[in-house]
Amino acid sequence: MSTPPHILVAEDDAILAETLVSLLQEESYTVTRVVDGEEALQLLRHAPPPDLILSDIRMPRMNGYELLQNVRAMPELNDVPLIFLSAKAALSDIRMGLTLGADDYIPKPFEPEDALKSISCRIARAQRLRNARLQQGRFLMRYLPHELRTPLNGVLGYGELMQETAEEGKGLTPEETRDYAQNLLISGHRLLALMDNFTLWLELDARVQSKDRPVHPPGAWWDEVQAAARKVAGHYGRSADLKLQVAPVRLPVSPELLARVMSQLVDNAAKFSLPGTPLLLHGAMHGGQYRLTITDQGRGLSPEQFVQVDVFRQFNREKNEQQGLGLGLAICRNFATCIGATMVLEKNPDQSGLRAGFTFNVPA
Repeated sequence: MSTPPHILVAEDDAILAETLVSLLQEESYTVTRVVDGEEALQLLRHAPPPDLILSDIRMPRMNGYELLQNVRAMPELNDVPLIFLSAKAALSDIRMGLTLGADDYIPKPFEPEDALKSISCRIARAQRLRNARLQQGRFLMRYLPHELRTPLNGVLGYGELMQETAEEGKGLTPEETRDYAQNLLISGHRLLALMDNFTLWLELDARVQSKDRPVHPPGAWWDEVQAAARKVAGHYGRSADLKLQVAPVRLPVSPELLARVMSQLVDNAAKFSLPGTPLLLHGAMHGGQYRLTITDQGRGLSPEQFVQVDVFRQFNREKNEQQGLGLGLAICRNFATCIGATMVLEKNPDQSGLRAGFTFNVPA
């Protein structure tokens, strides 16, 4: 049997605290009650993290805001949800709590059903996040060494060959020089692409977490995006497969960032479809918005996989040999969140394969 969730209740009102403890215990939660933020913090420093903290705001010695700030400063408690209780459900109180990192707000007096629903939802969400991080950690431990080692072995291998040749007093022929240089460049570019993608994901993820929404004036972007698509298609030897049908419409987005993000989708389309099949980069007005997509005729995704997109996640990697860390779609999802676009991820309506891209609001 699984261990029941543990809830820490920080509440100085003895009657309300007793009511809360009884309510939670009836729902099979394990409950620890403390009288203020100071006692809660001492417990948190010396005991295993609870599954949720339920805290009053106005308490002696240390109030709820101060408790929340201390909790969020402790890395081991970063994923523990904290819900505020307060008799004064003023908008300023709610805004202050959410700004400091509270997960929810329950005004007093409260309906037991509403309180229990909020608590169970936050505990379930925190558990999903923990499971996702665990899966991501396992993925990185399994595949990151391979993704780094393979190109590094190429660089070191050809470096050693060049060194051995020089020590033997021999020189490389022009053909050997060209061959060695080409393979060194392939390995180097693979490493560079891996680091560029990881950096881009970190940059966009930081914006999502901070709710940073940069504002760009509407501008031209289509030359950069089409050039990036040609470069990716050429890398896979599929320049002839790439078809460009992009209507120029000014959008409030960084052209350089959009080109980098669309490169992720073009890369996936080229990687997961057969040479000789079309790769259609299409941009046009669609229902009053602008839709920019890349469509392929590859193996695509199942309906279940459409909603399972996450960072460091690759579908069927065990069955299908593929490179990378599964960052592409996660990068695109974060990009859409940052600029207020909608990510398009759907089955190719005409053939097998996938259509992926974004729908943008067009400034008046």
